[in-house]
Amino acid sequence: MVLMDDKGEIVSSCDIDENIALQIWTKGLSPRLVVLNKNKNARKLIHLSWLEKRDRKLSVKGRKRGESSVYEIGEFLPALQRILSEYAVYTAFRPKLWKFAVDLERVLHVPEVVTDRGELNLLSEDKRSALWVADLTGEDKKKGEFRPFFPVSPEERGALSAPLEIKDNARSVEDLLRTGAVRRLAHANPARWHSPLRIAAAAMLLGFSFCEADGSEMVDLFWRGEGDPAQNVPRRSGAGGVSFGLRDPRLMGMGRKLVAFIRHFEAAKAIESRTSLDSDKELLDRGCVRKHRLVFQDGTIGDVSYAVTFFDDEKGRMALGCKPKAATLRHEGELIYVFPADIYERALLHDTLGGPTDDFFTVTQLVWARQFRDWYDSVAPYVSSFAGLI
Repeated sequence: MVLMDDKGEIVSSCDIDENIALQIWTKGLSPRLVVLNKNKNARKLIHLSWLEKRDRKLSVKGRKRGESSVYEIGEFLPALQRILSEYAVYTAFRPKLWKFAVDLERVLHVPEVVTDRGELNLLSEDKRSALWVADLTGEDKKKGEFRPFFPVSPEERGALSAPLEIKDNARSVEDLLRTGAVRRLAHANPARWHSPLRIAAAAMLLGFSFCEADGSEMVDLFWRGEGDPAQNVPRRSGAGGVSFGLRDPRLMGMGRKLVAFIRHFEAAKAIESRTSLDSDKELLDRGCVRKHRLVFQDGTIGDVSYAVTFFDDEKGRMALGCKPKAATLRHEGELIYVFPADIYERALLHDTLGGPTDDFFTVTQLVWARQFRDWYDSVAPYVSSFAGLI
């Protein structure tokens, strides 16, 4: 390792050409990318989230006045993969990743407890956001069953073939994990149950975005040992530490988007997304028919509120034209999502346990699933080689 100064150290470095080198710098927290201008002997520290847009341009001044070189971030991918892999080997990153991934899995699988039979058909939005329900609606409230609240694929059916019984009120996430169901799901379908969790944990710890939102403050808590993701409720006074749950606002929606992606894993593959200068005009010009419009408040589709217009076309597809009602830095213009109508109908049913369907909730879930997929695809190339995939 080469000392940068008394504020940290350079862990890994790679020369790109005669103009620049890329380095990874750390001070015991989430690392930073260093762009070294060899012509000026000047360094710039950048959060790794800057790398998520691989069509981004980097301009570097040359030795002579007026000279500059322009690079696309995508050109640096092999070099970045190399120096991040070296960072993972030569620092304490891997033990922290193992613990964080285990803790994140616990948070992800916390079951929502339901003791009233009528509530199963009228779950609150928070409870509908969970992957599991601890069903204790029988006469004996200490006995019940962990029920999966997600569509089960054929390869996963065997992993859940036996009832996941609750006895003696053992209804916590630890009790669910002890059944082995989560482990069996991960082996039956790692692309759904293992890889997204490991990629997300690695990317979050490295300082990539929380699915386009800045989560650097929360990640630094973990690096300092001040966060305890294993707990889904605040610790008792005097116990120490900081805890969070799936819907903790400090996660910036990351937890809920991960759940939406896993629940609607197959649907996310079929959802098309793009930006548009005028979504209504574009969709109408393509022969779509406008159906109705709903307003989605801040924190649902994005960091601002959106007016969402529903369209149908002659090919049996639905389209959503999403107009931000205030300025957002996450995209330019407006958003368009397109998917087969039958996928939407199935998603409506998958988001309830037999009760009434909810357009607001399911549209949000599908948009989140696609947003997580886009983020996942942008960060996975950087971290997949050391994220612990199977």
